[in-house]
Amino acid sequence: MHTQNDFEFKQRKYMPVFPKASGKPTIFIEGYPCEDDEPMAATGFHGEQIGNLAEQLTRYFAINPHIYIGVDSFIYYREGDITKFVAPDIYVVCGANKHPQRRSFYTWSEGAVPTTIFEFLSDSTAYRDRHGKFEVYLGDMVAQEYFIHQPEPEKPAEFRG
Repeated sequence: MHTQNDFEFKQRKYMPVFPKASGKPTIFIEGYPCEDDEPMAATGFHGEQIGNLAEQLTRYFAINPHIYIGVDSFIYYREGDITKFVAPDIYVVCGANKHPQRRSFYTWSEGAVPTTIFEFLSDSTAYRDRHGKFEVYLGDMVAQEYFIHQPEPEKPAEFRG
């Protein structure tokens, strides 16, 4: 039977080492809003799915102090332009310090961009998640992976990268 120590040993042995971000953790920059009064999740089930994945990622990367996991917070990706931001459901930044928790993530200040981004579809966001955000995440921000998940079991499955 595998123990927590076995898991941590294997994780330390086999998990890739990511280059550290070149910037510094930044909790807040004056003039950049960090909330938009939009609801975090379309339904309770939708929110539960986001919470479950965020918790699993947090547990998996727990021993690595240089992997930051953001949940429904703004990512500003162009310095000086407060209109250039997105708020993915979940994002992972390899190389960025796990602590402190940020109110928003500023790519130029941190010296890093999200490695992986997850969006959970809802009726109100599906078109933007599949089109506009796709171009921003993989084009403007140069994220390595973008996953779109359909959390509602009665709708067709969708999980792409």
